[in-house]
Amino acid sequence: MANPHIDSVRSMYDERSEQYDENQVHVKQAQDYIHWAALRAGESVLDLACGTGLVALLAKESVGQSGHVVGVDISEGMLTVARRKAKSGGLDVGFFNHDITDLSSIRNRILPEDTDGFDVITCASALILLPDPAQAVQHWKSLLRPGGRLITDVQTQDANLVMNVFSAIAPKVGESVPWHSELWQSQESLKDLMVEAGLNVQKIFETDAYAETRYNANEARQLFENAVGKTMFQKFGREDIRTNAEKLFVQQVADTAGPGGSIDEETRYWIVVATK
Repeated sequence: MANPHIDSVRSMYDERSEQYDENQVHVKQAQDYIHWAALRAGESVLDLACGTGLVALLAKESVGQSGHVVGVDISEGMLTVARRKAKSGGLDVGFFNHDITDLSSIRNRILPEDTDGFDVITCASALILLPDPAQAVQHWKSLLRPGGRLITDVQTQDANLVMNVFSAIAPKVGESVPWHSELWQSQESLKDLMVEAGLNVQKIFETDAYAETRYNANEARQLFENAVGKTMFQKFGREDIRTNAEKLFVQQVADTAGPGGSIDEETRYWIVVATK
């Protein structure tokens, strides 16, 4: 059965797959995930929304030949890149195309032999895309061994101006967006999610800025034009709503900028490390 939300996310990342690793935010965040996970030789790792394998491949290098690493993603474009990189690096990582919210149908294919759970589950930059994160995390918990670690994140409130502006104007033009930033207004939201799933929060924190960008309100029209040329925002460029969407976008940027006429964006994340 077709799932419009999953189809939207898949298309968004298929388009970005070959250029994804050019964004140093993704690369640096993946390196940090390995540090936060504190991986040890021989451990098993499930990397959800693995994308191009940035976390999964580094994880395999950390756990070594005796370790077991699996990556799961909904985008075949991203997985194609991940598999290519794994082959080039001689790294044995299994990559699966599947919805990360429920892995029941492939559970026996991804679990390491003679075990009922992973030592570590990671999910970088994807929790915000899930319409029911509580249900997803509850399922992920079932894939962790007792004492196993889950590391995931959401971007901070002001980490992505363009996403925030489109989120604000979407209902005004009869549209929706595939991310759910409204669920994540503080670190407490992330902590509560883990506690409600029955996990033990070991630490929760805000990262340093991975990138800094200044936007000027007088450049909002060009910002809109650039955005709707991408799959992620292309629905706002539809002929029947484009004029109104652009007007609302420009006004929202101006309102956000205020009298100063500019907005300073810092790409930061809230990170949680929890255990079963």
